[in-house]
Amino acid sequence: MTPPGSPAPSPPGWPLAGHAPAFRRDPLGFLRSAANSGPVVRLRLGPFVYHLVTDPALVREVLQARAANYARDGRSARQMRLVTGESLLSTEGDTWRRHRRLAQPVFHSQRLAGLAATTVAACTETIDRWSDAARKGRTLDLVAELSRLTFTIAGRSLFGADLGPHAGAVEQAYPVLVDELFRRSRALAALPAWVPTPGHRRFHRALAAIDAIVAELIAGRRRAPAGRDDLLDALLQARDEDGSALSDAEIRNHAVTFLLAGHETTASTLVWTLALLDQNRPELDPVEAELDTVLAGRIPTLADLPRLTRLDAALQESLRLFPAIWLAERRVLETDTLGGCTIPGDSGLVVSAYVTQRLAAHWPDPDTFRPARFSGRTPPGLAEGFLPFGAGPHQCIGQHFALLEARLALATLLSRFRIHLAGEFPAPLAGITLRPAATVPVRIELR
Repeated sequence: MTPPGSPAPSPPGWPLAGHAPAFRRDPLGFLRSAANSGPVVRLRLGPFVYHLVTDPALVREVLQARAANYARDGRSARQMRLVTGESLLSTEGDTWRRHRRLAQPVFHSQRLAGLAATTVAACTETIDRWSDAARKGRTLDLVAELSRLTFTIAGRSLFGADLGPHAGAVEQAYPVLVDELFRRSRALAALPAWVPTPGHRRFHRALAAIDAIVAELIAGRRRAPAGRDDLLDALLQARDEDGSALSDAEIRNHAVTFLLAGHETTASTLVWTLALLDQNRPELDPVEAELDTVLAGRIPTLADLPRLTRLDAALQESLRLFPAIWLAERRVLETDTLGGCTIPGDSGLVVSAYVTQRLAAHWPDPDTFRPARFSGRTPPGLAEGFLPFGAGPHQCIGQHFALLEARLALATLLSRFRIHLAGEFPAPLAGITLRPAATVPVRIELR
């Protein structure tokens, strides 16, 4: 490790609670304000010491160059393990590397065509429902609509079929799981999950419902292999270096991770993008003109995406302003120095894509929705402070699937509808993911 430096600057805080009250009250606002103190800032959340690292060059050191010293097994990963078990989201070291190696074929580029067909088919069903709402003048909740869409896509991509009668149970259970994880991640001291509080009982009922559904689907596929080219089939066919297959428990953990983690992040990205385009109509006009030229009224295909450059720029700018994975936590293994500041061993460290992607030094007029930042160029990377899918060895394994799904969904919906917010622009809720804090009522207009 590098020689120790000076202590990092720290914003004013309370004597015992430190910065915990400010962080709990407004996580996004507090972290952006704290970043004004420097590229590395010391935070005290009750008894826990964290360092916020925001400068892109230093973020690269943490997530890439010195990733071995910054382990992912922090408090948030331990909480995530309550739902996903030993999975890509919650493990480290050799265990994580094994999971990554076995899951990699699930996201092979050859599967993109299948995901594209699944996405377009689900969007076509949404078109029918939205067309009816437009004709009748009904207001829809954009969050619920797009969560339903991405959940349908995730279920079909993972299990090769609609979840059918299980869909309602999963849709009810999912918010319970996410809300409990969110509550526990923000608490300075959370009761063990086995303590039978009302909230814990709801959590365990929801988890049991998910587990029963996934176990039934896995058992059914083992009894009658369908030879489908879906994600479940890829998990069943995966083999370790010694030829061993994944156990049912390991398949369950991967399936729950992909099903629950995948659909909400994409749904939130779609909500933010559509809301931003409605609030910035001059930016929507060239997107619609491009869709009209490229698609000429037909459903988009995978081959159309390279020509939808304005649409892609709007999506990338939305990911800059509202990255679903807004915060990444690490545990410092050995004392290190970043930006001349000492980072003590066994302390915590956080990187926030939300904060780094709004640094005025790297993004002029950072709070303005300006897709032109991404026009006519390869999307910037970590060096420029752009990391909506993370970076380094733990970069999101499904980012190409997520981007493909989002591009096709936006192209399909925006080529047929104008979506108008029926209220204020949604406020972000900085939970496990960065999602709208409440329902987002919209009016649908046929183009």
